Amino acid sequence: MSNAVEIRIRDRLDDKWLTPSQKSVWVALQRFDGMPHRVINIYGTEGTGKTFMGWFLERMNYSAYSIWPDMYKPLLSRLTLDDVSPDRTTTRDLRPMVDKYGLQQIILLTRIQVDERAMPTFELRITEDDLASFRANLYRHLQLTIPDEDYRNYKVALDRLS
Repeated sequence: MSNAVEIRIRDRLDDKWLTPSQKSVWVALQRFDGMPHRVINIYGTEGTGKTFMGWFLERMNYSAYSIWPDMYKPLLSRLTLDDVSPDRTTTRDLRPMVDKYGLQQIILLTRIQVDERAMPTFELRITEDDLASFRANLYRHLQLTIPDEDYRNYKVALDRLS
């Protein structure tokens, strides 16, 4: 059921779906738009909303979304790459793509923070406020409720819907 719900969420996605933590990352991301920040990092453990942010950025026409390593020349000036290895070699090899594809920026979605001091990084977590917002959105937009538990992973929460 989780995958079907994810598709329904993706189809209806707009800024009203953002949790407080995701809104904070969205605002910060816009402050670090472009030069000299050619590559930036959004990171968080599994199920904290990284892929959701990638979908959101694409829906807002802010950034094209792709899953690493399946890359293509994006139609937008920014490219979000999901599930990227956070090692230095991989992230440094991505920098030339900015010039190669004429991009303004590449946004990396990783499970742990990229080990690059000069790279802006933004962590996604799930707080009590985020969970309350997530529950409200599920009900408001899809008329779905998840059991009352303290979730720290959106995927687990969606799996409880079945």
